[in-house]
Amino acid sequence: MQIKDKVVILTGGANGFGAALARRLVSEGARVIIGDIDRKAGQELVTELNQNNKVNAIFIFCDVTNFDHLSQLFDTAQNTFGGVDIVCNNAGIGQENEFYDQTNRWIKIIDVNLNAVIKGTQLGIQYLKKRGGGVIINTASMSAFYPMSHSPIYSTSKRAVVGFTQSLRDLKDTDKIRVNAVAPSYFDSNLTQGLLKSKKHGQAAKNFGFVPIDDVIDAFIRIIQDDKLAGDTIAVTTRYKSKIISKSSL
Repeated sequence: MQIKDKVVILTGGANGFGAALARRLVSEGARVIIGDIDRKAGQELVTELNQNNKVNAIFIFCDVTNFDHLSQLFDTAQNTFGGVDIVCNNAGIGQENEFYDQTNRWIKIIDVNLNAVIKGTQLGIQYLKKRGGGVIINTASMSAFYPMSHSPIYSTSKRAVVGFTQSLRDLKDTDKIRVNAVAPSYFDSNLTQGLLKSKKHGQAAKNFGFVPIDDVIDAFIRIIQDDKLAGDTIAVTTRYKSKIISKSSL
């Protein structure tokens, strides 16, 4: 699939990696519906992206745990641009000791990192069918493969995203919809900066190293453009810049 003139849904797109991905997509000719809870950053980003009186991007306040908010992203894409071609379920959160602190903070992590991905994929399939197919990309993490003892719920949510993605590989044959995931190691983001304040995450980051944001974005672009990828996960690490992990390779 070529990116030019395609319509993209991008959650968690107002800051950091999400904003960088939005810029890359627009630079390659896509039109992007950005969903995020950060209104200020989202509005500033679309002002930057919408130059020369051309609407390249639309920002919509979106708490991905509110399925009505998610639906609004898709409805806006349909009403403004005529449909949806690509869905990036990118929003995510993480907290240290989310399991051991004896609170229910872990429920929100599952809701954002997994349940919203499932609902975003359901909506994506519904709208992509209208276009005769398309691409869905879910943001996972290398913690899916190297679980973090200090953040077991986060690791669980990301492992579930990988399994969910693999389970939908047959959609390529039945509906011409390719569902894939990207699993980056540590990279510079608002989420990572917050986690690195803890000693355990800081040590883990030193062990795994930081990957450039551009490498993560390149993995998303590769998934969009490579029609062979379906049900696969691209691991982005300092050791493997872009390694495909498929069901058969596990």
